[in-house]
Amino acid sequence: MTFNKQLLFSIGFLMLTFSCFAQNAQRTDSLLTVLETQKLSKKEKVTLLISIASNHPQQDEASYYARQSLQIATEINDPVLQAQAWEEIGAIEQRLGNKNNALDGIFKALHIYDSLNLKDKQAASYAQIAAYHFGEKEYDPAITYFQKAEKIYSEIGDDLYKALALINLGDTYRLNGQLEKSITTLENALRLNKSLKDEEIEGYTLGNLGMVYAAQEKLNEAKENLEDAITILTKLKDAYSTSIYISELGNVYRKEGNIQLAEEQFLVAYTMAKEARLKEQIRDFSASLTNLYENSNRYEEALKYQKIYQKYQDSLVNKENIQKSEQLKAGYQITKRESEINILNITNANQKRWGIALISGFVLLLFFAYLLYRGNRKIKKSNQVLSDQKELISKREQEKALLLQELNHRVKNNLQMVSSLLNLQSRELTGHPAQEAIISGKYRVEALSLVHRKLYQEGVDTKIALKDYIQELVLGLFEGYNVKFEPSFSIADISIGIDVAIPLALIINEMVINSLKYAYKDIEDPLLKIVIMQEAVEDLHIQVIDNGVGFTKIDNEKNNSFGIKLITSLIEQLEGTMERINTKGTHWEMKIKLN
Repeated sequence: MTFNKQLLFSIGFLMLTFSCFAQNAQRTDSLLTVLETQKLSKKEKVTLLISIASNHPQQDEASYYARQSLQIATEINDPVLQAQAWEEIGAIEQRLGNKNNALDGIFKALHIYDSLNLKDKQAASYAQIAAYHFGEKEYDPAITYFQKAEKIYSEIGDDLYKALALINLGDTYRLNGQLEKSITTLENALRLNKSLKDEEIEGYTLGNLGMVYAAQEKLNEAKENLEDAITILTKLKDAYSTSIYISELGNVYRKEGNIQLAEEQFLVAYTMAKEARLKEQIRDFSASLTNLYENSNRYEEALKYQKIYQKYQDSLVNKENIQKSEQLKAGYQITKRESEINILNITNANQKRWGIALISGFVLLLFFAYLLYRGNRKIKKSNQVLSDQKELISKREQEKALLLQELNHRVKNNLQMVSSLLNLQSRELTGHPAQEAIISGKYRVEALSLVHRKLYQEGVDTKIALKDYIQELVLGLFEGYNVKFEPSFSIADISIGIDVAIPLALIINEMVINSLKYAYKDIEDPLLKIVIMQEAVEDLHIQVIDNGVGFTKIDNEKNNSFGIKLITSLIEQLEGTMERINTKGTHWEMKIKLN
């Protein structure tokens, strides 16, 4: 739970982001009327342009006015106004999703504030940078900049913003896994608030402390802090934070084994999120309810909330795709506007040169004007052709990337739904001979689903990281079979195409499941090791080793089982070889072609 989402932590661009669209549009129209009708000094004009950029609903237009304000502020040599213009440019670039440009704007503003020794402005800029890294889940730099902001607020004696910085810093420590530091930092915020007596600070600090204690399995302390936070924030009518803390309280009850109370809290959080139209929270709370009901064998209710989860998950993914499309559109409009400005600047420069040329001689002017006209005409024609081709290629590449990403997303969702259905069916067949086959089918489907999830998350066309993929696949099987020991990996850090990744995943899936099901009976120190190395440019060497009971005579007679047939078929498909080495346990050794 991040406190700057609630109190906006003295960050100008965040306040603008959450402004009402209709009010911003009306205010923008009013400000533009003032700009066009009133005679303003350059300093007043800069301030007005920054305000227009802050409120303008169209990001390409907002960028234009922000950069215009920076140009005038530079002309009048006003460093404070220049810093404010850079801050606004950074905020706009952040809304457009341009990370490097956003940070560049904020750092340029910070450099100016440093040179002027404006401590409060420096601290706000540090907090703004930290908030940006936090939003990108880059917790180490976020911690660094929150610490810098907190130190400056301590130096200037601003206890309110120091408390806010401590809350943000504590929550960042929590998400970064530094739980003891998180507790110490949040307790410092509580002590500081004894003099401030701010209910919002009290509520968010207690809520975040509760979440830290829950992560440490200190359930009594977690409940006490979460309940106090919920009481305070309910009175303040903060549905967003209250629903999150209520859901976290449900998780605490669930850890205690009190399923009824856990269900009640999840339902209250879900209802509150639905009334407040908090899509991400509706999705997350639906997932919690699905998991709770599924583990309680209440499959009808589990399926109900699974459908709700899928609905909101798809909605949020579509929203992200629309936002990305808007970012691309805004980026194109900004580039177009800058090109128009550059053309106007070139035209003005040419007019000045023509005026000087008139003094030198009319004939000479006509000659140079003629050459300039011909040159500009050729340049414009060439640039127009190149621009049209570049735009066409860019649009096609964007459409291709979005469609491929959406395809992977849909395939992943469909495979996950099939896996869920197989899982539900296997529970209904407990004790039936068909249950084992359905469970095996479920894990094969999940191996396929994992490929498409990797492609969707990593944003590539046809390749995935082999090491991460195999580790996640095997760890998922260990979790599914409730295995207590950890597997050992030695995997080359390479990327492979999906034509190799899918059959390879199915092969390892079959071998690992076989070991987990049959190998470790009466084995005191079980071991499973997976080694995958690239021996040549086109060769991959795979070993799956366990120290189990090995293949018995009966096992040898089962070489025609479906699993063995599947592995043999896949090895042939990859133009490879397979050998079982006679050692204690089972040692599979395979070589396959990468291409």
